[in-house]
This record gives sequence, structure tokens and C-alpha cells, in this order.
Amino acid sequence: MAFREILPGLTEIFLHVEKEGFENFLSSWLIRDEKRGQTILVETGPAASVPGLCNDLEEMKKDSPDYLIYTHIHIDHSGGVGQFHKIYPNTKILAPLGGHAHLIAPDRLYEASLATLGVSLIDSYGKPIALPSEAFAMGVPDGLSIINTPGHAPFHDSYLYEMDGIRMLFPGEAAGFFYKLPDGAVYQRPATPHKFFYDTAVESLNLLLEAGQADIICYPHYGSATGSDAKFALENAKKQLKLWKEIIAEFTADTPADEIIAALCERDGLLRGVNALDKADTERELYFIRQSIAGFKGYIFK
Repeated sequence: MAFREILPGLTEIFLHVEKEGFENFLSSWLIRDEKRGQTILVETGPAASVPGLCNDLEEMKKDSPDYLIYTHIHIDHSGGVGQFHKIYPNTKILAPLGGHAHLIAPDRLYEASLATLGVSLIDSYGKPIALPSEAFAMGVPDGLSIINTPGHAPFHDSYLYEMDGIRMLFPGEAAGFFYKLPDGAVYQRPATPHKFFYDTAVESLNLLLEAGQADIICYPHYGSATGSDAKFALENAKKQLKLWKEIIAEFTADTPADEIIAALCERDGLLRGVNALDKADTERELYFIRQSIAGFKGYIFK
């Protein structure tokens, strides 16, 4: 079993990737709204995760989801859409409109992902296959609000779903990466790969804040924020972007990333938890921190 019910009607499904440090890095979320008579799956992860995801849905005895929604079209989030559609052809797909072309014809996205992430990681994620254009949803499920939140990716939407008085926010990576450490502390980092536009990312966070307080924030890269964590996670993500911009601007475009990481860990309390993770998870996080630094460098030193 690779899933757990977080709230009545909300289940987190852990997506497996056969690579050290990535085994529990991705999550899919299943909403089963009994009153509205609909089920919504939020993301499939990459192609390699789809067989396990479908096994979990079968184990939960869930029928074909009515909707499958994506926050953005990066290969680790939506790379499995074609494979999933072959198994569940009646599920309607909802994704940022600007990204539809990459789901219908994924070869260009795949090649760009190879160049950005490297062969080893992309091989672990698997190769996407084409999604038929008729698979896209013509409307939006009842109870779902769409918030356009570019910054992490040019075509990126966040989703707010209300069910039985509970407000569930699915921010994709517009709110960065959030992880609750075993001791109760929070580890949080931006997700700002090249090409990064600081003002756009901040405006996206402002829109999420203006949407009102969520009871639970469901992250695609494993885990959720509830209670006081949910209350402050978005504001902290916004403050963290500002702090990183200030710190990285103190260096030069040629400064080695590891030197900048040392400064960030010293001055950003939310980042210090990277050293409390398992060794493989720490190595994974350092990889993505370097990517985020590269995004900031491209913005600051353009």
C-alpha cells in the first residue's frame, strides 16, 4: 500500500520512482467528493509512476476518476498522462491551456527535460507518450477554482477545492517545496529553475494568499501543510524568495553554487533542515537547490 487518507475524501498517493532519493519524492492526490458525486485525481507524476498509481487506485477500489488535473507540464508531474489515459480513457484531463500542445506532442518537452535534468533522472522518470486532444475536459468540476500562478513554469495553475467546508489548495510548485521534518520543524525551499522571473513568482504567491486561507495545502512533492503550517507556508515562501534574491545578489554570476548554498543555509532558517534529511534525500535537495540558484542567477545577472 502506497497511500494514506489525510482527510475524509482526500487521499495522498505516494508515487514511486526507481532512483535513490526519489522513492518518496512525488505525490498524487485523490479527492472523492460523495456529495457532488465526483472523483478528481491531482497529477500522475512521470510515466514510470503510472503502473504503481493505477495499482493503488485498484486497491482502493476506486472507479475511473472523473477528472485528472495537472498544475503544470513538467515531466515529473504530467509525464504519465498518456499512459494513464490508456488505462482510464474516460477520465477527462484538465491542465493549463498553454501546455496542452506538450501533452498532445510530448517529444519536444522530453528533449528539453533531458537537456535540463540529465539522462539518469529522465530515464528514471520514463518517456511520455502522446495524449489524444479529445481527452481534455470541456468544463471545470464543481467546487474547483483555478488560479493562474506562473513563476515556476510559464504555464502553471493552482487549484482550490472546497469540500464539506474544507478548503484544499493544490499549489503545484508555485509555493516551492515544503517538508515536515520528524522533529516537527519545517524544511522549505523555492522551486525556481531557469528561466526564472522573480516578480511573476511573487505575484503568483500574492494571488494564492488573496484566495483566502486554506485548511490544507497539498504539495505535489510529498506531504501537506495543515494548521499553523498552512497558515504561514505561503507567506514564508514569499519571504524566502525575497531573502534568496538579496543573498544571491551579494555574489557574482560566476560564484560557485556551493559557496552560495553555505550562505543560504546560514541565513535562511527554513533551509537549514536540508542537513536533517536522509543522505540520499539531502543529495537530491542539494541538486534542486543548485537548480534554483541558477534560476536566481539568470534573473539577477541578466
